[in-house]
Amino acid sequence: MACALLLDYPGDNLEEVLSQVKTESELLPEAIGRELGEFSSWARMRGVRGVQEDYVETFDRKRRCALELTYYATGDTRQRGIALTVFSDLFSAVGFEPPHRESLPDYLPRVLELAARCEGEDLALVLGAIAASREGIEVLHAALCSLDSPWQKVVAALRMVLGEADRETTERMERLICQGPPTELVGLDDSNNLPWPQLAPVQADTASEG
Repeated sequence: MACALLLDYPGDNLEEVLSQVKTESELLPEAIGRELGEFSSWARMRGVRGVQEDYVETFDRKRRCALELTYYATGDTRQRGIALTVFSDLFSAVGFEPPHRESLPDYLPRVLELAARCEGEDLALVLGAIAASREGIEVLHAALCSLDSPWQKVVAALRMVLGEADRETTERMERLICQGPPTELVGLDDSNNLPWPQLAPVQADTASEG
């Protein structure tokens, strides 16, 4: 939930959010709490208006820093619609209304918030969806690091929670960094042809440990 709050657009209640994150981060493993704490310290010094301006410059004006998970694998293609439907169905499957107006269903802060509100088999399903889009998170982190963006701290904390990416995910990430998201691909009209891993439930006990 801390990562969801800090990766979302900073509202006028930013100070309240930072205080809440500070309280909760003290209960987290030291390395994770340190990353979140360093970001929070920067945000306090920058101020609400400054953080808002930097957020827009980083996430709204740079495609390589997109917070929509399926963008990295599907780009602006017709496949994107299928991928978004999968995430929309994910919200419904665990008993929540999919985002409509304020964001797309694959918007990382919303997906992380969903995970924070779920438990048991529902949590396992959401974590499986995040794992299926892990290369997008890795590409996002690499882009933020290249910009020396303060938000790299938040994504670094998220990566620690998710655990180390496997070799296959790392290889996909490297290809995406080199090639960028696809443009338009024709002839792919069903979800079985998507070039990104299919969402599948994982065992609840394994997900909880991750």
